[in-house]
Amino acid sequence: MKSSSNSQLAINKLFLPLSNLPGVGPAITKLLIKLTGGERIFDLLLHKPLRAEKISICPRLFETQNGELIIIKAKVESHVKPATPKQPFKVICYNPTGYISLIFFRIFPSQIAKMKIGSELAILGNLQRMSGENQITHPQEILPVNEIEKLPKINVVYPLSAGITQKFLNKKIQQILAKSDENYEEWIDAQLVKQQGWSSFFIALRNLHYLQNTSEKDNFLARQRLAYDELLAWQIATLIAKNNSGKNKKFIATSENLAEKFLSDLPFQPTTAQIRAIKEISAEIFSTKKMLRLLQGDVGSGKTIVAIAACLNAISQKKQTCVIAPTTVLAKQHLLYFRSFLEKFNLNIELLTSANTKKQKAKILEDLSAGKIDVLIATHAVLEDDVKFQNLGLAVIDEQHRFGVMQRLKLVEKGSDVDLLLMSATPIPRSLMMALYGDMDVSILNEKPKNRQEISTLVMSEEKISEVYESLQRAVSRGEKIYWICPAIDEENEMELASVKKRFSELTKIFGAENVGLLHGKMNDKDKEKTMRRFAHEDLKIMVSTTVIEVGIDVPDATIILIENAENFGLSQLHQLRGRVGRSDKKSFCILLYGKRLGANGRNRLNILRQSNDGFFIAEEDLKMRGSGDLIGTAQSGFPEFKIADLEFDCDLLRIARKNTEVIFNKDQKLQTAQSQKYRDLLKLFNYDGCVNIVNCG
Repeated sequence: MKSSSNSQLAINKLFLPLSNLPGVGPAITKLLIKLTGGERIFDLLLHKPLRAEKISICPRLFETQNGELIIIKAKVESHVKPATPKQPFKVICYNPTGYISLIFFRIFPSQIAKMKIGSELAILGNLQRMSGENQITHPQEILPVNEIEKLPKINVVYPLSAGITQKFLNKKIQQILAKSDENYEEWIDAQLVKQQGWSSFFIALRNLHYLQNTSEKDNFLARQRLAYDELLAWQIATLIAKNNSGKNKKFIATSENLAEKFLSDLPFQPTTAQIRAIKEISAEIFSTKKMLRLLQGDVGSGKTIVAIAACLNAISQKKQTCVIAPTTVLAKQHLLYFRSFLEKFNLNIELLTSANTKKQKAKILEDLSAGKIDVLIATHAVLEDDVKFQNLGLAVIDEQHRFGVMQRLKLVEKGSDVDLLLMSATPIPRSLMMALYGDMDVSILNEKPKNRQEISTLVMSEEKISEVYESLQRAVSRGEKIYWICPAIDEENEMELASVKKRFSELTKIFGAENVGLLHGKMNDKDKEKTMRRFAHEDLKIMVSTTVIEVGIDVPDATIILIENAENFGLSQLHQLRGRVGRSDKKSFCILLYGKRLGANGRNRLNILRQSNDGFFIAEEDLKMRGSGDLIGTAQSGFPEFKIADLEFDCDLLRIARKNTEVIFNKDQKLQTAQSQKYRDLLKLFNYDGCVNIVNCG
């Protein structure tokens, strides 16, 4: 084992910025940050590959499949220069099993110099047969034949974004891993490592990227080991946040309870579940206990009413409140709700987002610090350092899984005694709840307001789409609005899934361009918001969208949601999408269209949706059925987002991480000792290091 200083140096290299990598300038750094979501070398290593492809080594050309990735030895016979600018430069090569042409639509003199006539080469690339000719267009690698051993035996394929190539990404990741140090003190118990068959941290990083011809089994174990590291870091951070929030607070009794007045003035009767949740939250706000509570409610269960009552409890104590949402659209909707429900209370309710002008923001910040704002509705913009409250008493985080532990801590640090209410529209199975959130207090809304009608769910073959068009025509003529959900953006998708662009084009021909809108994740925020506004408040009748449709967006006139290729989605995601309709007293429908590849598991999922509108039952069934292999995405809506871990497969690891976190905290709750340095490093790797700083400064 190396000395502790050398060991620390090994891990510290991972924290260096991407710009420290050779050949990575400012422009490439920006592209890598966009691709990986982080600025450090370690963030690049967490960018896990999609797959690894075997490369055929020196195959006989006449036996090679079209498109196959090969390494071939060949002798250069001639160069064919292009007669026109649109023609490629060709290098004709001879191999004992056939001729092969190397095609270059752009070539530099230095490349031509490496392929002199008569030279023998080792060439890596995808073989294509064009008009009976063997071709490799822009080979991935060309080396002298005596250096063939330097070429890879497998091709690692990564998710990419514009400006970054597979070759560049592979090269950079391999450069980092080739220099990584294996000898670092482990944060995982040695017995657990042995029991699970895991390798060390640094070897796991190498095996994740198939370095040194890793087997599929080694890659699987590497992903599992790193998933555990990530879950352990998350559990440690969560427990730090829980312990920090659990401290006592100063409490001043008040004679006036605005929440009681609000509830008595409501034009409808709150559900029993809403009243129960409000009582649980009120008891903690009006106490010396600092609240950390999760409000979990199915779609349409009335979480906003509970949130308003919670804010009024805090305002009754002369404190400020903040409601934070993940998007501007959702934040504006909260602003509308709060202002309409609290019109009689003479409160100052303001909106802070990145869309505010400089003048608007300056005024809000001035009023906030002076205590003149009672409720601030905000997006991530509230987390900036220049946003200061005079007396923040309650923070409400909507769609809490969209905010990290550090963001939550940063928000509550903006006040001295801040109660925290987390809200989630996704019912999480109780079997996962304890592992995810430990002993966090939970309030559950398992009823819907009486004015809401049950949504009728229909399961239909895509072959009946003409009948669907007729139904939609009738709905549009009644002034109702429709969501049409497709799983893909473009037609060029591997699984031949329905695309929003193709469906948008078809629907505009049928219903008219003025009645149909398009929404997908590649659009900028301004265009997305404009389209949503037209659909919610103006003339747009049909919204063709991917699953980017925000949870919580409220369009009462929307009565039909149609989901194409529904068999490819998880149950909980379908249930969330279904919740976009049925938000008024109008009869609403969810139409699940299935494709030709409907399997037994897909059929079972759709039948569960057809039979039940109970989100908690559906979440439990989803947990049982996931892993069946025919889902588009593995991310469970409502769960925290991880880089490596996936709760579809890693539930057992999460539970182990939870138990081991408690063992760690029994020895050193603040992670201050020298022996806890490894845990502080683990938190830093996964961007939770600020947790320790906050708790030790608090």
